[in-house]
Amino acid sequence: MTPCDATLTPDAAAAIRWDVVIIGAGPAGSSAALRVARSGLRVLLIDRGDLPRGKLCGCCLSTAAVSELVRLAIATHGGPLERAVPLRRISVAAGGRVAPIDVSGGATLSREALDTDLVAAAITAGCEWLPHTTAISIDEGPAAADPGVSVVVRTSPDSPACRIEGRRLLLATGLGDHVRLSRGTAPIQARTLAPQSRIGIGAVLPAAAAPLPPGELLMAVTPFGYCGIVRLEDGRIDVAAAVDRHELTVAEPAAIVRRIMSTACGGEPVAALDGLESAVMRATPALTRSAPVVDGRHRTVMRIGDAAGYVEPFTGEGMGWALAAGRLAADALVDPATATLAPADVAADRYARSHAKHFGPRHARCQRVAAGLRLPRLVRLAVRAAQLAPWAARLAVPAVTGSLATRHVMDRSTAGAAS
Repeated sequence: MTPCDATLTPDAAAAIRWDVVIIGAGPAGSSAALRVARSGLRVLLIDRGDLPRGKLCGCCLSTAAVSELVRLAIATHGGPLERAVPLRRISVAAGGRVAPIDVSGGATLSREALDTDLVAAAITAGCEWLPHTTAISIDEGPAAADPGVSVVVRTSPDSPACRIEGRRLLLATGLGDHVRLSRGTAPIQARTLAPQSRIGIGAVLPAAAAPLPPGELLMAVTPFGYCGIVRLEDGRIDVAAAVDRHELTVAEPAAIVRRIMSTACGGEPVAALDGLESAVMRATPALTRSAPVVDGRHRTVMRIGDAAGYVEPFTGEGMGWALAAGRLAADALVDPATATLAPADVAADRYARSHAKHFGPRHARCQRVAAGLRLPRLVRLAVRAAQLAPWAARLAVPAVTGSLATRHVMDRSTAGAAS
């Protein structure tokens, strides 16, 4: 079954009062939908697009992301990890020097494949799927005894609006977080952007764009931004960069990426990126931000994934964070003893605590890494040290990425599939 095989109309969705409505079918939203649907609750997953679809960045799966996929129990028997490319090496480039570091446990997989597999698994578990539908606004119901949320949706700018009712709502709307909460019924807390937050830009290039081996991630670092390139499971080259906002006012995105690669890598052939100027470049909103994880007068609205906060993605942890957020939200929503929907206050408190405990230290560490990347001398010294002592660099990688487990999670999951 694929996501397109199981769809319903907004009118049909409006005839049901859902236990949980989820807006956004990225890894955070779809993994939450999968987990909640497995409990037997009525779950509706809404997305303004369809699948498969490409997304900027997000193709690197850290060891934490691989572990989350294994915990979802779709990692074998046709699941996403069977198609993923194991990540064997990270090469860090700065000031014309390149330091290769052997790693294990991670993988690369296109968002077209990952997102599609996750939504398909959610549908198989009983989640209903509503693509091509844009959520316009959200209103909380007035009753505190049986709180609920109304979501106004449209399938196109000219189509009539439709109101979908649910008891709880998960916002997995990404960095854009485009859905408006009604100010008449819900306390609105503005998102906070970091003053020096960078912008994400990227593209996908043909397989011949760079002589990059499968399983190798090249990270090019400069004082004004950094760029990662990696080969996807179908051979294409994924290019993703985080750059200072000022750079986009003086140069085109392709020119900025070209400058990062040439500055960091020097004349290395892998930095060529043939066809970059003719590729379709995409951009994100400001990357480093925070937002309230629970909202609404009756606390029926939870933000998950990037919508709840994000930091610069140099460590490649974004997909692991999204999948973990879906797990934490589902665990908070479902009463473990009865497999029923937990009271709104109980679920909100549980989610807020677990989110702060899980993500607080990780975001703080990544902010420190992001700050260090703005110090050219420090970066050059780190790359030089990695060249001279690669064994020490391998030991340092878990501390930088937050992955203390050095076991081959990817190898174990694929071995389990083979058995």
